[in-house]
Amino acid sequence: PGRDIKTFPMKLHEVLERLEYKKVISWLPHGRSFVIHDQHALISEALPRFFNKAVKYTSFTRQLQLWGFKRVIKNPDAGSYFHQLFLRGKPELTKRM
Repeated sequence: PGRDIKTFPMKLHEVLERLEYKKVISWLPHGRSFVIHDQHALISEALPRFFNKAVKYTSFTRQLQLWGFKRVIKNPDAGSYFHQLFLRGKPELTKRM
C-alpha cells in the first residue's frame, strides 16, 4: 500500500474546483472544458499551491498536451481545453487518464 500520487490532471481538477480561482481558471457552464482567464495569476498564485513549485506557462500548456488535452478551436468554446475524461464534478475519471 503505497501513498497515492496525485497526477497533473488530479491537481488541475483541484484547482478548477476552488472558487477563489474562478477568475483565473474556470469550467465552462457545461463542465466539459475549461478556460484560462488570467495566465499570470494562474502561474503566480494558483499552480504553485497545488504543484509545489514554480511553473512556467509554456510548461503548463505542454503538460496539457502530454496528458491529451485538446485546445478547442471552434466557437462557442474556442480557447478552452477539453479531455473526455476531465469533467466538472467527476474527479475520479482523472485516474483513467
